[in-house]
Amino acid sequence: MSRRGWYIVLGIAAVAVAAFVGVRVKDHYDNPARVAYILNIAVPPQSLHVLDCESGPVTDVVITCAIEIAPRDFPLLLAGYSFAETSISASSYSVGFQKVGGEFPVVVQYQAQPKSFKHGGFVTVVADQERTRALVDLYIE
Repeated sequence: MSRRGWYIVLGIAAVAVAAFVGVRVKDHYDNPARVAYILNIAVPPQSLHVLDCESGPVTDVVITCAIEIAPRDFPLLLAGYSFAETSISASSYSVGFQKVGGEFPVVVQYQAQPKSFKHGGFVTVVADQERTRALVDLYIE
């Protein structure tokens, strides 16, 4: 391959890498807004840090995000829906959601069934004892 050919290949590779990095950075900065959307809150709490989000199958809407938050801001996550609270004792990897973020113990589950989900679904938040780590899960049929 000629020198010009290598430059073209390297240029295409550089554009592809830049596009991939750009998408990942955009996703990282949009994830707090995604969590706010899932929880039906206008603005994500100041201390919200999204560790990871994963989407599920194409036939239903399934999004799970692992988050960290200051305990004082945790109640702000629950302001968008009328959640039912249940005590549980489980691992974040065993509560039935996608395995995102690092594994941690969960002791509480908050769940809502929004009427706007015409064919069914849930918004679920599970959290650790301190309310510093949580999984936020959206399931719409």
